[in-house]
Amino acid sequence: MTYTHGGNVYEIGRTLGIKGSELKDFSANINPLGLCENVRAAMIKAIDKITKYPDITYYEVKKAICDYDNLDLENLILGNGAAEVIFNVTRAIKPKKALIPAPTFSEYEDACKSVDCNVQYYFLNKENNFHLEEDFLNKINEDIDILFICNPNNPTGVLTEKSFIEKVLKKAEEKSVYVVVDESFLDFVKNGQEYSVLDQCENFKNLIVIKSATKFFAVPGIRIGYGYSKNNDFLNKINKITVPWSINTIACDGLVVALKEKDYIEKTIDFIDYEKEYLYTNLKSIDKIEPLKPAVNFIMFKVNNDINLYDELLKENIVIRRCGNYKSLSDNYYRVAVRTREENDILTANLKRIMEAK
Repeated sequence: MTYTHGGNVYEIGRTLGIKGSELKDFSANINPLGLCENVRAAMIKAIDKITKYPDITYYEVKKAICDYDNLDLENLILGNGAAEVIFNVTRAIKPKKALIPAPTFSEYEDACKSVDCNVQYYFLNKENNFHLEEDFLNKINEDIDILFICNPNNPTGVLTEKSFIEKVLKKAEEKSVYVVVDESFLDFVKNGQEYSVLDQCENFKNLIVIKSATKFFAVPGIRIGYGYSKNNDFLNKINKITVPWSINTIACDGLVVALKEKDYIEKTIDFIDYEKEYLYTNLKSIDKIEPLKPAVNFIMFKVNNDINLYDELLKENIVIRRCGNYKSLSDNYYRVAVRTREENDILTANLKRIMEAK
């Protein structure tokens, strides 16, 4: 079975001959608190609207996003998930050469290759806990058209300081390089606004920030993401290649309500902040498992012996994310999402049993 993303429980279920719902899915980094009931109600109600086209301007959902993130509506772009925004950005710019850290989210490379763009990698170092280092700045030159930074990074869960990204932006501006910062998981981070560069779009016209709405609000099945830029030339380009009506009415109405659910948002951030430390501590206690300290709602770890942990856990109907297909990571790297306390305890109990048996 090929694997390029987590969350593919339907295919795995078909292979095992069971329902996908019977699997405990730690491979997809979705809010473990589940769907907010008010959002569920709004999406159900939106079914009555599906006999008409969505508003082609998407005014209501754009206004809700702008109110939430304090943005200007005319500078916002929407997509059928953050992945579509990534592809649209790349197709609008049509870069010839891109700079991408490795390991990171695979869609950056896929989007670049879809426009025949050559990709140069900056390999993150385990000895430096997979952080971007100062020498990354040396890779930014006139040959590069676009670079990507995922913050927090997927799959490592590492946060990059805002001050460092500002250094990148300044160097990239000097060299006429677009900088795409993907903040899809930053909403999960306590004090995440301290790391966001959305406010720097005003100062750097080479900056494009991308966010996902579906992970935090636990609605990956409805697909909605957005991007933001103050570069009018870029916005004109992306408007020419964006497919009309790419976001459905149910997704729009659900997100309008979701962004106003302050209690749910605060509860999620507090829950993740506490539970990620609990899971990290438990993983650290297991012999021959070496977890990377997380900043967000998932944890990457290395297994220091010869075992196919994915297959072993699958025997217990537990799905984790294999990371061997990420650039620069070997097959003994895995990623697990932070789930509920009960689910996290089931995961760690099975990990301990499997590792002790080996």
